[in-house]
Amino acid sequence: MPNNTKFIFILFIVMLISSVSFKANAQSILENEISVTANKKPLGSVLGLMEEKGNFRFAYYGKLAVKDSIVSIHANNTSIKGALDQLLGTKYEYKESPGYIIVRYAPLELALVLEKNTVMSDGQQIVIGYIVDTKTNNRLENVSVLEKNALLSTLTNKEGFFELRLKNAPQAIELTAVKENYKTVTTVFLSEVKIQMGDKKNKTDYIDGDFSAIERSGIGRFFISSKQKIQSLNLGGFISKVPVQASLIPSISTRGMLNTQIVNNFSLNILGGYNAGVRGLEMAGLYNINRMNVDALQMAGIFNTVGGSVNGVQLAGIYNNVFGNLRGLQMSGIHNSVKGSQIGLQMSGIYNNVYKDSKGVQIAGISNTAKGSQNGLQFSGICNIGKDTIRGAQITGLFNYAKELNGVQFGLVNITDSPSGYSFGLLNFKKGGYKKISVTSNEISDLNISVKTGDHKMYTILMAGRSDRNNEEKLFSFGIGLGKNIPLGKRFTFNPEISTQYLYLGNWDFYNSLSKFDTSFSFQLCKGVAMSAGPSFNLYWSEKQDKDGNINTSTFVQDRTKRYSVISSNSKDILGWIGWSFGLTFF
Repeated sequence: MPNNTKFIFILFIVMLISSVSFKANAQSILENEISVTANKKPLGSVLGLMEEKGNFRFAYYGKLAVKDSIVSIHANNTSIKGALDQLLGTKYEYKESPGYIIVRYAPLELALVLEKNTVMSDGQQIVIGYIVDTKTNNRLENVSVLEKNALLSTLTNKEGFFELRLKNAPQAIELTAVKENYKTVTTVFLSEVKIQMGDKKNKTDYIDGDFSAIERSGIGRFFISSKQKIQSLNLGGFISKVPVQASLIPSISTRGMLNTQIVNNFSLNILGGYNAGVRGLEMAGLYNINRMNVDALQMAGIFNTVGGSVNGVQLAGIYNNVFGNLRGLQMSGIHNSVKGSQIGLQMSGIYNNVYKDSKGVQIAGISNTAKGSQNGLQFSGICNIGKDTIRGAQITGLFNYAKELNGVQFGLVNITDSPSGYSFGLLNFKKGGYKKISVTSNEISDLNISVKTGDHKMYTILMAGRSDRNNEEKLFSFGIGLGKNIPLGKRFTFNPEISTQYLYLGNWDFYNSLSKFDTSFSFQLCKGVAMSAGPSFNLYWSEKQDKDGNINTSTFVQDRTKRYSVISSNSKDILGWIGWSFGLTFF
């Protein structure tokens, strides 16, 4: 085959493949053919079958027929739109976004009437018109009218009129009217002024989900105007993406009323702003409010509130709130809140709260709460709360709670509803755990009371003791310790314990320290009462003089322990002896 013929043949094949690919890409999802057969099946299962066969997903905006309602359909090589019309009737309209068919309840119809199109001397074009209900011929209030190419929008007034002022208007002006429960109407007409424009980078997309919760919140009711709420209600999840926007307050913005539908790469809010979302950087002197998602960095002097999820960093002087999930860093002066799940780091001066699962670190000056599971670390000044499973560590100055503990707790008081995990603190309460009160006597103290809490593999001890005899010094002791409960039979247990105590011997200026290793054996006399006894090894250290040079003349310990001594007084002033304990344990 000649070279020219080969070249023409290859070119023909490339053009053929390209034309087929273009045709496939240009064809909308709604025009694709589908075969669906169902007899008295739930609507939800039929729609799911269509998703599977058509390789797309449905998104529902506004009211939709009940998914468990029973339907029948027999469609053979029918367009997806035709199949939907059979299932849902004419009260719905359908729009497309990559990978989605958006189903919108729209039983009513409206009409857009263009009344005036004027070009001003400064090149600005003013478009005036009104919206009517096609059935009643009544003019409609609060209809969103937008020009997608210019990214400008407004609402009709009480008489149904609208006015749009367009700068650098495109040659073909495309006006779209949208209102809840009405079918969307688009009107295209030529501009009176022809202006050459560069390629528009604005891209219209659809985000599936209900983001209206932010407008119903306390912050939303206070900072978001009723007109902006109506705008977002009419337009739903349809958004546009632009590089930059700026605003003074939410109602005064470079994007006007359409800022609720715009995702920005850079957003500058002098006082505060309300946008669809951010994919880049957002800064505000006071506050940022976003209906949907934030990706990258968001900073505000007072607070940030996001109706969707955050992937990146949130910084605020007082408060951060995310209605979806957080993946990254959240830092504020007072409070951080995530109503979904958190992966990353939360830091606040007072309080952190995650409504679902937390995976990472929570650090707060006062309190941390995870209502789902916590995988990582909770660190606070006063309390940590895990309302599900804690896998990791809880560290606080006062109180820890975990519904189920598969990790470690460090705090003055630790509580868990499970027998697993390890708790280190003065008081540790566990489900099915070890909770005892012991009354004993030993060679040093005539009366000792110990509170033991934790579990059988390890419990903590709070102890205090006293001796008050007429012929010797008075003793008061207090300390802490750790112990383990080892069953030896049905009634016998072995309880090795280590502890450290301070001994008060009439003068606080002298430090007297006693370390003990007890090896007690217990025998259960009856339910809730056991007798314990066993030997102990003791080490005692005492200061010889106080800071003012006064000599320590106390011989209480030496007198009480000389018959048991195994380590005599040496250069380090340490005494050691073998002692004993005997007493009763309750509960």
